[in-house]
Amino acid sequence: MHWPRWRRTPLRLSFSIAALCVAAAAHADEIRLANGDRITGRIVSKAGNDLVIDTDYAGRLTLRWDQVASLRTDDTVTVMTRDGELNHDARLDSRNDESLDIDGSESSRNVRPEDIAFINPTPEQSGQGATYRGHANVSAALVRGNSENERIYGDAGFNARARDYAWGLGLKVDRREERGIRTAQQWLLDGNYDRFIDERHFLYARSSFEQDRFKDIRLRTTVGAGYGWQLYDDDRTRLSLRTGLDHVTLDRRVGMDEDYPALGWGVRASRKVFARGAELFHDQDGFLSLSDPDFLTIRTRSGVRLPIAGGMTASAQLNADWERTPAPGRKPTDTTVVLGLGYVW
Repeated sequence: MHWPRWRRTPLRLSFSIAALCVAAAAHADEIRLANGDRITGRIVSKAGNDLVIDTDYAGRLTLRWDQVASLRTDDTVTVMTRDGELNHDARLDSRNDESLDIDGSESSRNVRPEDIAFINPTPEQSGQGATYRGHANVSAALVRGNSENERIYGDAGFNARARDYAWGLGLKVDRREERGIRTAQQWLLDGNYDRFIDERHFLYARSSFEQDRFKDIRLRTTVGAGYGWQLYDDDRTRLSLRTGLDHVTLDRRVGMDEDYPALGWGVRASRKVFARGAELFHDQDGFLSLSDPDFLTIRTRSGVRLPIAGGMTASAQLNADWERTPAPGRKPTDTTVVLGLGYVW
């Protein structure tokens, strides 16, 4: 049967599109689940019981590793087994429902699915190097005319995580003027070093230096150490708790100086939510005097970061500092609401 030329062109185009779709499907990783579902895409990572895969039709999916019946990778991945062996530029292929072939650039082996610890591990997971993360936020206002106001606020943090250790540095600065009169002037610098005993437990050392003119703090210094728990640490959720002993030294401008040992604690929490990757976060540090319970200080920072483009973010956060026994004439609570722009990396 002969088709007219004007009818053959759409037919050829349909065949071409179908061929491209088949070719795209052929060049994709394939996962078959225990319930019989088949998913194609690109495997991003595997850690714990989570297998992350990027798909063209549903975006990024997280599957349960214990529900994967078989898989085959088209692109090469890095595979780390539970015995610590790294297989670079490897391809995975299920020999049957009970084992996987790892065909690496240097060697090949057959393992059980439960023997695979990571696929495309991060530097801290593989023990080769560290992962660095950071953020910086700025909020500023300058008003001239019938009223004159100035406001500059900034905070930044830098963190490193390796398999055996982690460390972090943070800085906060707040300066405000209204009609030429200074109404706020404070800064806070803190840092910590964590040494991991195992994947979930660590020993830490930390220190902070704070100055706040309007809370009558010429310089408050804290130095401490203790024990911590890393409850969650993945791409979506991070949560760590710590508690230990600190030494607090407070040099006031007018009031009585303070110097005491304290029970200290800390919370670091973040959670990515919604499809656009908005991040909720909450940080808290507390110091309770062991010699006088009236000396209690709590610092918190809570908010949300919304990605804009690249690493640019918009942020909204609430800073709340509370002292049970403030300096004479000062209030116990300071709160600051900050709306600003930032950058994360």
